[in-house]
Amino acid sequence: MASFIQRQFVVLSFITAFLFVMTGVLSLGGNKLMIASSTVQQAATHISSLAILGWMGQEIPVLSEIVQTGSDRRTNSVSGFLFQLATSIQPGDLRSLLGRELPGMVTTDDARFVVAGKGASLSDFYIEYPPHPKQVIDASDAIPLSPKPAENETDKTAEPLKPIAKPNTGGKKVVYVYNTHNRESWYSETKPVGSSVDHPTRNISMVGKHLAEALNERGIGTDVSTDDIYQELLNQKKDYALSYAQSLQVVKAASDNNRELHYFFDLHRDTAPRDRTTVTIKGKTYARVLFVIGKRNKSFEKNEAFATELHKLMEEMYPELSRGVMEKGAKTDHGEYNQSISPGSLLMEIGGTENTLQESYNTAEALADVFAAYYLKAEKVDKPASDEPAKR
Repeated sequence: MASFIQRQFVVLSFITAFLFVMTGVLSLGGNKLMIASSTVQQAATHISSLAILGWMGQEIPVLSEIVQTGSDRRTNSVSGFLFQLATSIQPGDLRSLLGRELPGMVTTDDARFVVAGKGASLSDFYIEYPPHPKQVIDASDAIPLSPKPAENETDKTAEPLKPIAKPNTGGKKVVYVYNTHNRESWYSETKPVGSSVDHPTRNISMVGKHLAEALNERGIGTDVSTDDIYQELLNQKKDYALSYAQSLQVVKAASDNNRELHYFFDLHRDTAPRDRTTVTIKGKTYARVLFVIGKRNKSFEKNEAFATELHKLMEEMYPELSRGVMEKGAKTDHGEYNQSISPGSLLMEIGGTENTLQESYNTAEALADVFAAYYLKAEKVDKPASDEPAKR
């Protein structure tokens, strides 16, 4: 009996030593060799992190509470600080524990709200999936739907404020509007394929054109891109992940052709549910705006300050139209979003898949009002006192 136990002990010792050696080899190899099921990985990427947390919450009730409230509580104790320092896990924030393991979950180091608008929650940090590679849609696939107000849409009774005077750029084009993910569309305009809601013509680029027209009408000289970034990627057989690299070429070309351009607005469509992307102001329904700032840009603080100013002005003129200003780090998607091109460069998510084109058009008009007011204020501040017209 003793000899049998000794043999078992020796066998287990050899197995343990072998596992340690293999672990060391894999670590030295930079984790290039991975033993994993590609089928499982592919399936996991299509599972919502929110759904996973919901399942886990049935057994651990506190998880459901955190997901529903989007809690961003902090632990200020010394023990909490030491625990976070040692483990990189922030007590009280579920993302820091699960963010590196769950597909689509962004960690606290990668994203946070600089200014949180009404209804801002944990799920606003989720990564959007790219268009379905086999999606082929034409205009006949459009499905016109009348907009359905969400049950908890906010009806603001105050009349939106609008700038009294008109700014004047003196014939100069100072704003450039473009769409990196130009085929992002809405359920009201197209049939979804897989996790994608996209259309070759009925898409966010129409909102970009409408914004450019609205800005020009308000005295802000604006150019708009007509480039089909997604089609250019297909033509060059490039991956969808290179969308920002492709749109950067468009932005740089526009900047080289016109040195007066200072503001670059990249319009997108989000995937958040309608109750968080919609607001009704004086009987008119709008798709809400989320400002996104990339921290990989070394001068991101300037872009962030600009976005924060627009958010505050939007709150005054169109209460609750802004969802806030989100900051994303270098580990999140691209983390730069072409914003190093100018301190006036912004990425704006206009509504979500459950909004309508008309609601997005309404937002483009409101955004034009807000930016016109911002530009008028900046124009007045920047103008020398001697150039100010004499008061009567």
